[in-house]
Amino acid sequence: MNIETQLNILKNFAEHHHNLINSPSVGNNLEQCLQKKYIESNIYINQFMERSISKISKFSDSTWDFNSDYPNAARNVQGAKLRINFSKYNDIPRFILTEIKVIFELALLNNTIFWPQYNKKTSGKKKYAKGVLKANTLIPIFENGLTFINEIFKQLNLEFGFEYVQTKFKTLTALSPAYYHKAAKNYERIKNTELDRFFEYLRNPSSIKYVFNKPIAYVDLNNLCWKNPPNTHKIQKKQVLPDNIFEYLSKMASFIVVDFLNAIGDKSKISDINSLERFEASKYSSWANNERVNHEILNAYIAMRLRTKGYSSSCVLGLIKPSDWMINKNGLAGGLTLRKALKSRKYELNKLREYFNLVAYSCLYLVGQYTGMRPSELAEIKVKDCSCLVQDDGVWLIESTIKKHQQEINTGLFDDRWVAIPIVRDTILAASYIAKIKSSPYLVSNMHTVHPTGSEKSMSSNGISYQINALISQLLGEYIANQISFNSYMLRHTLTYQLFRAEVGLPLISFQLKHFVAEIGKFVSKGATTSVTLGYGEIGEILSKDGNRNSKNSLRHAAELEAIKNVFNHNGTFYGGKANEHKKNLITLFQGYMVNGYTEEEVYEALADQGAAVTNIGNGLCYGNKQDDTDPALPCIGSLRCNPIRCKHAIVTLKHAPKWREIYIVNKANLNKPGYEHLREQMLATMNEAVMVLENLGEKVEL
Repeated sequence: MNIETQLNILKNFAEHHHNLINSPSVGNNLEQCLQKKYIESNIYINQFMERSISKISKFSDSTWDFNSDYPNAARNVQGAKLRINFSKYNDIPRFILTEIKVIFELALLNNTIFWPQYNKKTSGKKKYAKGVLKANTLIPIFENGLTFINEIFKQLNLEFGFEYVQTKFKTLTALSPAYYHKAAKNYERIKNTELDRFFEYLRNPSSIKYVFNKPIAYVDLNNLCWKNPPNTHKIQKKQVLPDNIFEYLSKMASFIVVDFLNAIGDKSKISDINSLERFEASKYSSWANNERVNHEILNAYIAMRLRTKGYSSSCVLGLIKPSDWMINKNGLAGGLTLRKALKSRKYELNKLREYFNLVAYSCLYLVGQYTGMRPSELAEIKVKDCSCLVQDDGVWLIESTIKKHQQEINTGLFDDRWVAIPIVRDTILAASYIAKIKSSPYLVSNMHTVHPTGSEKSMSSNGISYQINALISQLLGEYIANQISFNSYMLRHTLTYQLFRAEVGLPLISFQLKHFVAEIGKFVSKGATTSVTLGYGEIGEILSKDGNRNSKNSLRHAAELEAIKNVFNHNGTFYGGKANEHKKNLITLFQGYMVNGYTEEEVYEALADQGAAVTNIGNGLCYGNKQDDTDPALPCIGSLRCNPIRCKHAIVTLKHAPKWREIYIVNKANLNKPGYEHLREQMLATMNEAVMVLENLGEKVEL
């Protein structure tokens, strides 16, 4: 049955809605109802219930399984994430469950039924909503919604009895707002955005048209008294690695990878030669040398692992170049013989295993940290023979095995392809050797060796978290690992956050990050994208999809707030001739605001809301004598007045001209950026101040 036919059947559901809910058996067995009455509706519902939903599921099934429909689904999506079990929601009346199933199927077949405005193009840019959604996108939305609806009926069943509720409530429109309030007080889950999205579907005009015939009760979910309310003040910064941890892991993982390649004789193949030089000049000893690993021992270890698992001599000899001591009259020695040979050379096999695991975990960290891949994308990368690396007009990229082309850069950058900076290319090379040990082509896979008859599988996001946690524990200790509480999305969020930090002038913690931005700039300059430029913030927006600085929970907002606190924190530490005066002035300033009822955080938030970090006016500080230290108004962007035209205490020389020129250019570039519309007036004012200063200096505004 084609999609159009499926949709037509679904759209006729509302025509039979009245007959169905009034049939004597609707609360019992839907398939056996309407035997004597409402013949047309009976024929319709029988046809309706027996339709295929997926390759292995019918509409009437209690579980809808979509795994066979997505054979190439990412490893962390396969299984439960492509199944929805409706039988779990046994408090929901049967027909109401059917209503929700219809809405799910409509959204699955053609999402633009609900959001027709997203089927159009605006200003040449495609809207984010798609006509066809994947089942794994809809399932968490509807699972959250069904759990809440089930809680509503659970409370009703406790109050009125199951039989009464099944008879009284035949459709979702029969629920009054009061029932929502009681359910919220007993709802065990944290109220989340998926629940909001679920009710957006239920309240949509198309649901009324094709399912209910009239609207369901409107209840503002945010005004309910939730047992576990959402933490609206939780900042996503907690989902990123702390700066010092990010810097340390980046440095150490880079050192481990280049040390490994150098030890096995691949120094000439190292792309990130700077990391090798930094490592050799550092205080750290060679991990490879500590375990006496070289090219010969690497080959011996690969051979030992594969032969122990049952791989043939000829198979293994196709992968390595053995030394004489690994060979006997029958060809390559067996696994037990190779184990004994390594032990006779004073090698501890457990320590060798731990070392190669360390290299593997470092490889995973670096690829995840410096590509911005999602966990599902990381799981698809195949490193065998470095086959994932390709060149495009002189720029090295990692290319996925699955082509999606859904992102805004028309080459698939950050979606099908990711820029491979030098250390990432080295990482792929190192990982290709680890792949031989595991007999698995995947970057993300179990560290055990795959049996000759076994299947090669990547690991889910849980596997990624496990291996990165193991890396953190090994390098920083279990206590730190427990404090970080790493999850698989942290690497992408950390990269995004560091890019936003760089945009607002905070220092780049990792020199690898500079390589990352430079390589992307090189790629897009080749004409690979319609974008004019991709700076730190633009890349961050693509990666995070939360570039809206108005959100108090966005990574951009967290970065801007950090930048503001670096300058205005009256409890901070400052150096320089005016440090004490600066701190004293800040203390007086904040005391004035607090006297007028503002908290410290409210002052910082006010500065952020006014775009103090975005407008980029950090040309200096004014140390003039402020007359009114208790001004009750929240702070404005005072630096706008810090030029000789506005203030007698400001001093600007020719040396300051480049900074003022930068202020003009940066704000000019930000004028028409999405998300900055409310800051346009401040940016224009900042540009005008810069023009006045430059003109009075006799300098050109733009070179």
